[in-house]
Amino acid sequence: MGSTGAYLKTGGFKEYGWEEAGTMYGVKVLKKKTKGKEKQSLPPFSNTPGTAYILLNPDGSFKQFCQYGEDRSLEFVIDYGRHGEKDPNLHIHRYKNGQRQGEPEIIVSKEKGVLNRTLYNKFKKFLKGVDL
Repeated sequence: MGSTGAYLKTGGFKEYGWEEAGTMYGVKVLKKKTKGKEKQSLPPFSNTPGTAYILLNPDGSFKQFCQYGEDRSLEFVIDYGRHGEKDPNLHIHRYKNGQRQGEPEIIVSKEKGVLNRTLYNKFKKFLKGVDL
């Protein structure tokens, strides 16, 4: 897996600029080794089929949860950020064959409250520092 979309057939992600920063409820938390101004988001491929990773902001708050399929490409990404609203919201981007599908679905927002209780309840344990 790597920030360029490549992954190592032999396993591992350290060679591509990512390192494990711990775990949260059994899911690996990754962080970039380099500290630049580039946009931080998890890579589009994983070395391990069917795995998930979490990305946190520098202050330790939740930024992104990515679920990868058996083909190692993204299935969905849950983000905390702005999408169509003034305040940040929790939303999900769905993928098919590694390609993002349409507009994200808002899960929770300050403006509208909880719109998808099933997803919110499933992922709320990861939402450290999220203000909803």
